[in-house]
Amino acid sequence: MPVDVHVHVAVDLGGPAEPDPEPPWWRRIRWGYHLLMILAAFPASGPWAWVLNDVRAEQGLGAAWVMAAFVWALIAVWDNVCRIRAQEAHPEAWLPKLRAAIARWLLYAVITATALTLPLTTAVFWITGVRTP
Repeated sequence: MPVDVHVHVAVDLGGPAEPDPEPPWWRRIRWGYHLLMILAAFPASGPWAWVLNDVRAEQGLGAAWVMAAFVWALIAVWDNVCRIRAQEAHPEAWLPKLRAAIARWLLYAVITATALTLPLTTAVFWITGVRTP
């Protein structure tokens, strides 16, 4: 029983591909913007740190981590949505850019509060077994 096999080969003689016109992501990071956002978000992180500390004291360390992770995830998704909307908006539209900046500011506030409140408490608990008040 003969089998017919057909092979189609396409050869592109156009030369090498065009280089990517955009620089890599690590060159596009706006270091000044992010440092300014962290500094601006630091005072706003205090209330969230107090909430996490109260949850840790009343409900336990695990509950505080779950609450922090849940809020962190929600704000991170909101931040991504605002970033995409701002990127796709008209260049002269300022409201999407303002929303994106507020979302990033709030995300940095939550991250700063979580980083300053829970890891230290967790390390003390794991090393000593003593719950801090």
